[in-house]
Amino acid sequence: MTSTSAKPRCGQLAALLLIIFINLMGFGVVLPVFPFFGTMVDASPAQTTVAMAAYSLGQFIGAPLWGKLSDLYGRRPALLFSLTGAIAAYILLAHATDIWMLGGSRLFGGLMAGNIAAAFAYVGDITTAEERPGAMGMLGAAFGLGFIFGPAIGGLIAGNNPDLADFAAVGYASAAITAVAAVATIFLLPESLTPERRAQAQATGEQVGAASVLRAKPVIAALMLLTLLVIGSAALMETTFAFFTHDMFGWGPVHVGLSFAAIGLISAVLQGAAAGPLARRHGSANIAIAGVATHAAGLALLASAATPTVTIAGLAVMAAGIGLFNPAFQTLASEQTNDADRGLVMGLTQGASSLGRVIGPAVAGSIYVGIGWHAPFAIGAGVMLIALGTAVLVARQGPRDAAVAKAPS
Repeated sequence: MTSTSAKPRCGQLAALLLIIFINLMGFGVVLPVFPFFGTMVDASPAQTTVAMAAYSLGQFIGAPLWGKLSDLYGRRPALLFSLTGAIAAYILLAHATDIWMLGGSRLFGGLMAGNIAAAFAYVGDITTAEERPGAMGMLGAAFGLGFIFGPAIGGLIAGNNPDLADFAAVGYASAAITAVAAVATIFLLPESLTPERRAQAQATGEQVGAASVLRAKPVIAALMLLTLLVIGSAALMETTFAFFTHDMFGWGPVHVGLSFAAIGLISAVLQGAAAGPLARRHGSANIAIAGVATHAAGLALLASAATPTVTIAGLAVMAAGIGLFNPAFQTLASEQTNDADRGLVMGLTQGASSLGRVIGPAVAGSIYVGIGWHAPFAIGAGVMLIALGTAVLVARQGPRDAAVAKAPS
């Protein structure tokens, strides 16, 4: 924890929240439109979902590396360089003419996506244990707000007729929005790791690697499995939802974009307003369990959906589950860290989350076509039962390993 006063910390947190909101808005612009990108280049649903998964494959590889670099050289450089790389990736996406270019642009974008792990590490740097659940919730709310505006903007830019949509404009819009986040990082965000803290982290950082961290803090492995299962099940829904609603109800990009915006709104409200008070009252581990159970219920609703009303209800319950789970999970992960490994640990958990977004989309299209339109949601609900057991295990292990995490390194 830094020795700076509460007022400068509030200024740092506000700047970080603004940057993450803008960045996630740029990411969200592409999200509801990408399946229609695939349609325009004559790709099958299975090919399109694999191309979507390429982003998360890159993030799975890159997130721990960016996290480690942020431990050694600071959070701000990691944020700035990853945002710059994301701009280039969106420009490549705007010029894609086949499924290989689409997948390649997303893979490169994922490799450059080191900003999320650095952002969560930044919050860990500037908050006390008492402040952290609320701050993590606010960061999660910034994510949610980005997913409110981003998908809505993407859907409106593309229009509701994918045959006529200007998909290049979607890629350029994401690049422009992300450029604003990069400029804000330069002018608004101070470094959270002081030179003294960086020097101490660098002195021990050569000995701090993923294997040694996992050996010393085994609860991190359980946290990685937990986020892989939760995010993987969510990805099964996200990557087939556009196909499902188009086939079931004739929805287009505008409908899908507004639906994802609604998810972001519910998640943002819960994370921003409820995460801190709920964690203080019930504990982050118990809130994570409640989030997993709620998320599973939302997927089960979608698995039985035959009308738009039930579909929207399922999305709303899912969003509530994610809104409860995300800040609680990030708080549990941050409690396992210190200056020398905070970025690495957040990168490892972010990498596991990204792996879920690799596996989910990679199999979602084949499940959708081969088994049935509702199958990705039903399988996701089943996966969440395993996640629920893992969350209970984390709740039992967390206090013991958190004490280890706070030991001097």
